[in-house]
This record gives sequence, C-alpha cells and structure tokens, in this order.
Amino acid sequence: MVAPIKVYKKACQEFESERWNAYMEITLVANLEDLTPVQRKAHLANWYMNEVYNGGHWQYFCNKAYFDHQEVVEALQDMGAKQQASVLIQAIARLPKDIHTPKKTQQFFDGYDQTDMYDLDDAFNSCDTQIEEYLEHYLDRYESEFIEWIP
Repeated sequence: MVAPIKVYKKACQEFESERWNAYMEITLVANLEDLTPVQRKAHLANWYMNEVYNGGHWQYFCNKAYFDHQEVVEALQDMGAKQQASVLIQAIARLPKDIHTPKKTQQFFDGYDQTDMYDLDDAFNSCDTQIEEYLEHYLDRYESEFIEWIP
C-alpha cells in the first residue's frame, strides 16, 4: 500500500496546487501493484488521460500495453467519466491482436496510421466534461487515500 502523501496545510494555502501535486505523485509515480484499489483506479485513469493527451490512443496502448484495459474502462466509469470509457471501449475494439511496443519511431507512426484512431482521439478531447474534472472529484471523494494533512 502506498501511504498518503503528507501535505502541510500552510503550504497548500500559499500554493493550492500542493494537494493536486501530491495526488499526481501517487497516481503517476507509484507502482501499480503497490496501490490500494482506490489509488489504483486514479492511477489507471490518470495514465490513460496523460497518454491520450500526449500522443493519442495508439500511444496509450503502446506505452501501457500491460494495463488491463477493461479495468481502466471500469475505473473511468466508477469516476463518472462514462464518455471517456465509451471512447476507450471503441479503441480497444480496434486494437490489432498482435499489438507490441514499437522499438523504432517509424514503427510507432506506422502503427498509428494502421490502427486509425484519430477520430477516437478527437472524441476523447470533445467529451462534455474533461477527464481532469473527474479526477478532481475523485480526489475530493477519497482524499484520505491520497493526502495526509499536517497542521
């Protein structure tokens, strides 16, 4: 289990992003297998968001091929990100059976073109509510899993 990050209330008053940064530290840096079930959902959803924002669904699948993508769908749904979960379901359906992490840049681009997920990248970016909002609400709901407040 990853212990909640200690955050000083005074530091958060001066720099309100301290709370969010602590959340990001757990959801982006910690090892997946070390997380509690609540932390794990945030980790999966956050990595999905970051990879898709950075390079689209193909990049997400290449970099996170070891993720249980159905578990990511369930994490998104649990957070309320139903539109993003629907987009991910469609992307999973387009995945080739022999997906592997490209070793060269050209292999990455060839795979990106072959899977043709551009419309799903656009759909992800066009969701009514951006995924960050769901992650923020999730943090509000389960703050004690991520933050330990220090006076």
